[in-house]
Amino acid sequence: MVTVFVVSPFGIMYNESILKREIMKENSGLKSFRLAAIVLAASFLFVSTSCDKEPVENRPELPPVESLMMSFSDFDGPRGDTKASGEPHLNFNYAFTSLVFWSGASAVTMALPVAAYAYALEQGVEYLGDNSWEWTYSFTWSGLDYAATLSAARINNEEFSLEMLIAPSATPEQGVRWFDGVVRYDHTRANWTIYKDGSIEVLEAEWTKDYELGDASLLYTYVELEKVETGSYISYEYAPMEAYDASFAVSRSTGTTLIQWNTSSKEGRVQDEAKFGDAEWNCWDTLENGLVDKVCE
Repeated sequence: MVTVFVVSPFGIMYNESILKREIMKENSGLKSFRLAAIVLAASFLFVSTSCDKEPVENRPELPPVESLMMSFSDFDGPRGDTKASGEPHLNFNYAFTSLVFWSGASAVTMALPVAAYAYALEQGVEYLGDNSWEWTYSFTWSGLDYAATLSAARINNEEFSLEMLIAPSATPEQGVRWFDGVVRYDHTRANWTIYKDGSIEVLEAEWTKDYELGDASLLYTYVELEKVETGSYISYEYAPMEAYDASFAVSRSTGTTLIQWNTSSKEGRVQDEAKFGDAEWNCWDTLENGLVDKVCE
């Protein structure tokens, strides 16, 4: 067998057969390295794409404004005696008076955050990654311009969290927390906490909705510490199958008042043992008949 030697440009002599084997090894190693690099790059691309892709099935849908804001529109003011007959409106007016604390407190505390939330319902949402989303937008309320940020995050398959920050539009980085809460994805329940000055808990709200029956409820509890009415509450319930399809239960430091009425005719009744001296209902007539006192049937 003849052994062939190859002389390199640098004057080094190599065995030709050994040189061929080394070159083949080098080419094989290079191919393996290239294949590994391609697999690694593809894996990285897959992971990156998977992490950045929005899980659309987990995207939160905001519940309606009614989950946060209680309406007192059927008791918008007291009634005076009718000029023609002088018939009294004592029962309706007492029901109205019983709601003054809560209608005033909710108007002052809830007006701005509810306005901001109503605007959020009209905005698009941005996915931030890691099962979190954000609505950012500007809005005008009571003649002033604001910047709002509503953040959402998936908690589990049934619930997601929400937090609302609001700031003057000139200083959007100074956002103050107005409320946060936990909402069920099926919109059958939401629990909220309303804040003053970003950190002081003022109200807790609990909303429920039965979409089959149409029933709904909203409970406010006053939780600000060391106030006369701390622990007081008002609950609103709507049950469309009942004759009196709406009701309030109002608990204050002075006692409890129950109010029931029909949302179509506005006919209703009120019960307050501390006020009337018994647990009997005290009724008023329909809006068409002037909401005047009448004997309960």
